[in-house]
Amino acid sequence: MDGDKSGIFGIRLMKHEKEMKDHDTEQKAVLYGFVRKGDENSLSELRSLAESANLNVLEEIAQRNAMPHPRFFISPGSVRELKEVVELIQPDMVIFDRELKGSQRNHLEEELDVQAVDRTELILDIFASRAKTSEGKLQVELAQLLYQLPRLTGIGKSLSALGGGIGTRGPGETKLEIDRRRIHQRIAHLKRELSDVERHRRIQRKSRMKSGILKVALVGYTNAGKSTLLNALTGTDAYVDDRLFATLDPLTRRGYLPLSEREFLITDTVGFIRRIPTQLIAAFKATLEEIKYADLLLVVVDITNEDYREKIQVVEETLDEIGAGEIPKIVVFNKIDEPGDYPVPKPGELTISAKWGYGIDELMQHIDRITSEEPLPDRTKAD
Repeated sequence: MDGDKSGIFGIRLMKHEKEMKDHDTEQKAVLYGFVRKGDENSLSELRSLAESANLNVLEEIAQRNAMPHPRFFISPGSVRELKEVVELIQPDMVIFDRELKGSQRNHLEEELDVQAVDRTELILDIFASRAKTSEGKLQVELAQLLYQLPRLTGIGKSLSALGGGIGTRGPGETKLEIDRRRIHQRIAHLKRELSDVERHRRIQRKSRMKSGILKVALVGYTNAGKSTLLNALTGTDAYVDDRLFATLDPLTRRGYLPLSEREFLITDTVGFIRRIPTQLIAAFKATLEEIKYADLLLVVVDITNEDYREKIQVVEETLDEIGAGEIPKIVVFNKIDEPGDYPVPKPGELTISAKWGYGIDELMQHIDRITSEEPLPDRTKAD
C-alpha cells in the first residue's frame, strides 16, 4: 500500500469449486468497478454484461470513485494491488467499468500482463455477437471502427497477442494491421451503405405516416421484456431471449385495438443501458430514428430490478438525447408474475406480465383511450 486513498476495497470473491469446473473452457475475467453516489449498481450491471459475453467472472473489485490517472486511469497504487490479484487467480482479462484511452489500456496490459478491456469494448463485442442481419453487422462494424480509430497506437500488438475473445470479434479479426487512412476509408464506405438503409427506411416511414395508422414503439432498458410484450400485443412469435441486447434490429408487427377497431403498428427496438457508448448512438442512427417518429412510446420496465427507477431515468435521458423525449409515453412495469414485494405504480403506470398475458387487455384499452382523445400529430413532413 502507498497510502493512496482511492485504493481497492471490498473485494468480493466469486470462485466456487463447481462453478470453476463448469467454466474451464471459458475466458475468465476480473471486473473492476467504481463506486459513487447514484451509481451503486454499476458493478452489478458490468457483471451482467460480462456474463452476456459468456465470460466466467472470477472476482469483482470496487474502488472509490477518484480522478482518472493519466497513465493507468486508476492510481499506481491501485495497479500494484490489482496486479497481486491477477497473479493470484490468473484471469484472462480485467474489465474496467469506464472507457479507457488507448495509451491507458496499453500501460495497464504491460503492468498486469493480461488483457485490459473497458466497458465500451465489452458492449461492442456483445453487439458483434448478436448482429445477424446485414444492417446490424454494418452498424456494429461502424461502431467498432469509431471506437478503434482514436486508439490505433499499439492496437496491433494488443489484438495479435489475444488469439480471439473480447475486442477481437468483427472487424478486429481482419484489420490488425490497418492504418488510419484505410480505417477512414472503411468508415466512409460503411456510412454510405447505412445512408442507403436510412433512405429506404425514410421511404417506408413516409408511407406509414400517410396511411394515418397509429405507430407505437417499445423502448426500455435492455432485457426488460420488450420482445415478449411485442408478441403478447400482436400474437406473433418474434425471437425472445433472456439476455442483454437480444434484439438489435427494429422489428415491426401489426396489432389490433378491439375497442376502436383500429389497427396499429408496433416496433421493437434495441435496448438502452447506462452510459450507452456514443459510437453506438452514431452507428445506430437509422435504427433509433424509428423511435423518433412513433406516435406513442411504451417504456417497458423490469419491475424485479431494485433500481428500476434509476433505469427509467436512463431511458428518459436516452430518449432526450436522440430527440424523442417529447413523445407521449406509457410506463409499463413487466414481469409482475415474478415473486416479490413490489411498490404500487404511480398514476398512469401499468403492471403486466408479458410472458403470461396478465394486464395485456388493460394495456390495450389504455393505448386505445389515450390515442383516441387527441388527433395524432401530422408527421408526414417530418423528414
